[in-house]
Amino acid sequence: MVPEMPARLESVPAFPSVAMKLLSLLADGESSFSSIAACIAMDPVLSGRLIERANVADQPRYCAARNVLQAVVSLGVDRTHEISLAIATSVYARSAIKTEIFRPCWHHTLACALAASEIARQFGLSPAEPYTAALLHDIGRLALLAAYPAEYEEIMAGADGQPEDLIGAERAHFGVDHMEVGLWLALRWNLPESIVEVIARHHETPTGALDQVTVVQVACRVADLLGFGVNRPGKPPNLDEICASLPEWTRTPIGAQLRNIQDAIAREIRLFEGSETPPLGSPGIAVDEGETKEGLPACASPHDVPTEMLSLPYRRVMVGAVIGVAGRLLSGAALFRQR
Repeated sequence: MVPEMPARLESVPAFPSVAMKLLSLLADGESSFSSIAACIAMDPVLSGRLIERANVADQPRYCAARNVLQAVVSLGVDRTHEISLAIATSVYARSAIKTEIFRPCWHHTLACALAASEIARQFGLSPAEPYTAALLHDIGRLALLAAYPAEYEEIMAGADGQPEDLIGAERAHFGVDHMEVGLWLALRWNLPESIVEVIARHHETPTGALDQVTVVQVACRVADLLGFGVNRPGKPPNLDEICASLPEWTRTPIGAQLRNIQDAIAREIRLFEGSETPPLGSPGIAVDEGETKEGLPACASPHDVPTEMLSLPYRRVMVGAVIGVAGRLLSGAALFRQR
């Protein structure tokens, strides 16, 4: 049962409707590129930043994108999922929180999401859902920061960095902790049950069950270990303690990926903090469901696109592109013969 919330939390704004619709679309394996792009294009800031991220040259499938649909195709569904929700959460939190302590809290959130994505791969799970759950696991803390910025900054300064101490200080000061606030918000916003469970249990000790809750529990501690804690702990955890309850075969792969995870987190934080100024204009998707071949990046080919995109309805996008290229080649050949 969720306890009664402090009155000031009632003023916390709702999670963006575009982000909520995107959660639903991305959970549906039958959603087309065009429907996902059309949803993102409803928000000009989200659109601009997604295109910007698609055009980062170190993307594995880098290909210049000029509109939202091209960005979605270039990034792929899972990466679009991750980046779009991270942007939406960042913009939402920054609009609600007007204090510098937002920064370590956001860094922890982003670090936890990236760590969850990699740990899920090590467990043999799909990374997109744990990434999303980790991205939203601390919405209760963000809500307390938005409603009580000065007070929360004070209790953070008084805590010695251990999560349990900060939770105790929250209860003493507000009558609730950030997990209870997060659960209240998640139910209010009708978030998926799997995310609700992560929000409620992310501070519990991992039990060894290799599921989404365990992934986020481990990721949260790995983020602290790598220096991305909400409040720097006096006694940081070590990997053996974090993984003690997990099967032996999972520990070595996680340890081997720590440096890669740390580098990915640092890179993602730099990219986010380099996109503070909202982009001008409102980039459109440029095409509709019947014109998907024009929405592909100019350099896209079946070899550039992840295999999961080649299933229906995504296959139509690639078929359109191949037909378009074949048509241009045949026209060129005909002209050559006429000469």
